[in-house]
Amino acid sequence: MPRPDQRHIPKEPIETPFTLFLWGAEKFARRKAILAAFTSNPIFSKKDIVLPSLARKDAWTRSALQARELIRLKLTHNWSHTQFLDAVRETDNFLPVQPQFRIFLSNLERQASDEQKAEWIPKAERFEIFGSYAQTELGHGSNVRGIETTATFDREADEFVIDSPTLSSTKYWIGATGVWATHSLVVARLIIDGKEYGNHLFFTQIRDLDTQRLMPGVEIYELGPKAFQGMLGTDNGAMQFHHVRVPRSQMLARNAQVLQDGTYVKPKNELHSYGSMVTVRAIMAECTGWDLLKPVAVAYHYTSYRKQFKKAPSQAAETTVIDYASVQHRLIPLLAQATALVLVGQRIKQAYDDYSSANIRTGDFSQLEDFHLQTVGAKVYSTEITAHGIETCRIMCGGHGYHALAGFGRMYGNAVNALTYEGDNYVIGKQVPRAILKHWRNKTESSLPTLSYLSKLRNRNSLSPPKLTAQSDWLRPEVQRWALEERLVSLVSQHIADTEAGHDTSYSSHALTMAHGDMVYWNGFEALLRDLEKRRPKPAFTEAVRALFDVFSLSVLQKPHHATLATALPLSSVQRGLLRQAERSAIEALASEHLEEIMTAYGFTEYEMDSALARAEKEPYEALFEEGGKGSEMSGNRMEHLFGMMVDTRRMWRRIEEEKAGRPKL
Repeated sequence: MPRPDQRHIPKEPIETPFTLFLWGAEKFARRKAILAAFTSNPIFSKKDIVLPSLARKDAWTRSALQARELIRLKLTHNWSHTQFLDAVRETDNFLPVQPQFRIFLSNLERQASDEQKAEWIPKAERFEIFGSYAQTELGHGSNVRGIETTATFDREADEFVIDSPTLSSTKYWIGATGVWATHSLVVARLIIDGKEYGNHLFFTQIRDLDTQRLMPGVEIYELGPKAFQGMLGTDNGAMQFHHVRVPRSQMLARNAQVLQDGTYVKPKNELHSYGSMVTVRAIMAECTGWDLLKPVAVAYHYTSYRKQFKKAPSQAAETTVIDYASVQHRLIPLLAQATALVLVGQRIKQAYDDYSSANIRTGDFSQLEDFHLQTVGAKVYSTEITAHGIETCRIMCGGHGYHALAGFGRMYGNAVNALTYEGDNYVIGKQVPRAILKHWRNKTESSLPTLSYLSKLRNRNSLSPPKLTAQSDWLRPEVQRWALEERLVSLVSQHIADTEAGHDTSYSSHALTMAHGDMVYWNGFEALLRDLEKRRPKPAFTEAVRALFDVFSLSVLQKPHHATLATALPLSSVQRGLLRQAERSAIEALASEHLEEIMTAYGFTEYEMDSALARAEKEPYEALFEEGGKGSEMSGNRMEHLFGMMVDTRRMWRRIEEEKAGRPKL
C-alpha cells in the first residue's frame, strides 16, 4: 500500500473534484477563506502557544479575544452566519460567541414575531448584544416539561416577573453566560392569574450594555472546569432570577401571545415547540462527523509513519503499523462511518433548512415530526460513534496518543459533552421508540418517511429472506436493506412486547434507537451513492465512495454499536461467516485501493489537525521531542524552588532510623 509522507500534509486546502464532493463546494470555499485568515493572524496561531499548558482563565481570555477578532472579520468582510460558525469551529475551542448564531439568533428567527425580529435581530447580527439560550436547569435537563423557572404575568405593570423559585430551578450549563452574554432567551413556565400555560421563551437582559455588570435580580456564576478540560472557551453559567421584570413585548410571540388584558392566545400548532432543538440537532448531524474525521486523519498519518515489530521473521524491516489488521479493522470503519455522518448529515441539515425557511413563511408544520425523529436519532447515533471513535483513534496511536500534543485529549474533551446534550443519550433516545409505538398503534407510520420500515412488520408473512449463499451477496444493497430492516423490526417487536408487559425499557430501547440510526444513515448514504452513479460522466471517485459505503454498511451489521443488535438479526452460522468475510474483504479493498485517495481528498491541513503526530515539516518523533519541553512548565530549572525539599527527602530515612535507635524500648 502506498505510504503518505508526513511532508505531504498540506498547509492549505487543495481543491479536487473528490474534495468538493466530500466537503461541499460552499463549505470548501468557506474553509479556504477561514484558514487563509487564521494562518496570517497571530491571535489564531497554534504554534506560538501550547494550549494544554495554559491556566484555564488564560485560555478563556484567549478565546474571548479570538471571538472579538472573529466579529471584526465578519463585519469587515461581510461573512455569512454560516461562515462565522465555521470559523468558530476552526478554532477548536468553542468560543463564547458560538451560541450567537447557533441557537440564539436561530430561535429569534423561528419564534419571534415580525416586530420583535425587526428590533432584535439587527442588534444581534451587529453584535450590539451577546446572546445565550437558557433552557437546562439544575434539576431538569431532558425533561423540559419539568422546568421550574416561572414567568408570571403582572397585568397592572404589563410585565412578566421571571423567578427561580427553587434551587433546582437554577438555569445550569448555559453556554456563554458565565461572563459573556448580555441577553438570554429564557425558557420559563408562563403563569397568568395562577393558571399555567406551559413553557415559553422570554427575551431577557442579564447584563448592562455599558458596564457588563449583572442586571438587578440576576445572579450568575461561571461553572468552572469541565470534564477532560473540554470546551475551554465556553463560559457555561449557572443563573438564577429573583423577581426579574421584563416587558410583555419580550415574550417571543410568533406562535403564542399574551394580550394586555391577560388573554392567552395559544399557538395554532403545538408542534412549533420542536423547532428549537431540531435546529441544534440538524447542525450536530453533520458537525459530529467532522469531529471524528480529524482524529481519524491524525491516526492515519501516524500509523502510516510508525513501524513496530515484524509480521514475519524473514522481513528485513519492521512492519508499518497501518498494515496490521488490528489497526485497519478499527480505523477504516471509523473513516467510513464518519463519512456517512458528514454526507448524510449535510443532506439532513439542508433538507431541514429548506423546510424551515418555507415553514417560517407558511406556518406548515406537517413535516416537522419527521425531521424531529431524524435529528433526535442522528444526535444519539452520531455522538455515540464520534465519542467512542476519538478514543479508539487515540488508543491506535499507542502511548504517544496519550500526550496532549497528539491532540486527542482536546478532541475528546470537546466532543464527548455532546453525549449528554439535553440529557443522557439513553434518555433522549427514548423519543424514537416512543414515536414508533405511537404510530404503530395508530397505524399512521406511512405519514412519516423515517418510519417506513414499520410496513415490513405489518406484512411479515408476505416477505421472504434474500438468497445468502456467497460473500458477494452481502454487497447487494437489497440484502443490506433487508438485514437492517429485519434487525429493526425484530427490535420493534420486542419493544412492543416489553412495553405491553409493563417492563422498564429505558435500557433496551437504546439499541432500537441505534438500529434506527443505522437505517436513517444507510438510506441517506445509499441514495447519495445512487445519485452519484447516475451522473454522466460518472465521477472518477465514484468507486472510492462505493468502497466507503460498503465498509459502512457491513461494519454496522458485523460490529454493531450496541451489543443487543448482534443477536437481533436472525442469521445462520454460515450466513454470519459470509458477512464476516465480506466485511474483512471490504476493509482490505478500501485500504489497498482507496485509502490514500480518500484521505488526500479530505486533505486536512496541519493547522486543522493541530497534532504533533501530523506535522507538515516534522516527523512525529521530532515534533514530540521538540515541542514537549516547550509546553511544560516543569522543564529545566522551573521547579528549583522544590529542589531542596527533594534532596532533604532523600535523607529522611537516616533521621528516622536515628530517631528509632535513640528511642527507649517499651
